[in-house]
Amino acid sequence: MWSTIVDILSRPLTSWVEGRESRKYLREEGNLEITKAKVALEVAKYTAEAERLKAGDLADADYDKQAQMEKRFTLADELLTCCVVLLVTAHFFFPEELKKGWEAMGYSSAPWWLEFIIVGMFVSVFGLMRLFRAFNPFGNRDKGDSKNG
Repeated sequence: MWSTIVDILSRPLTSWVEGRESRKYLREEGNLEITKAKVALEVAKYTAEAERLKAGDLADADYDKQAQMEKRFTLADELLTCCVVLLVTAHFFFPEELKKGWEAMGYSSAPWWLEFIIVGMFVSVFGLMRLFRAFNPFGNRDKGDSKNG
């Protein structure tokens, strides 16, 4: 008889405790799933970045290969290279005259685009598209880098 009375009185308390523990378990299980999802998202971000870089490298290699193949049909790249080499060499023999020429065009010294052309020649001649990507006179505006821009 006492056991029946204790059973009747303890049943609501036991149900309440079990329900509370069950809700706590479900909440912790939900937190675990959220954490797993956050980790999966981070992994997906890094995987996507790696794939993007890989695709960029493949595109650079394809560009370099195509540029090397196209050189067979024209002398324009040799002509441009000769002109730029003469211009750069002239800076050693006639620095004052070239400085006056740059100042006449509104530059205090040789402009940035001359460096850009020189880098472009290295890209074309040696197939170094990655060098071109490393040389960025405008800075990386997406990341907030304004040292060159």
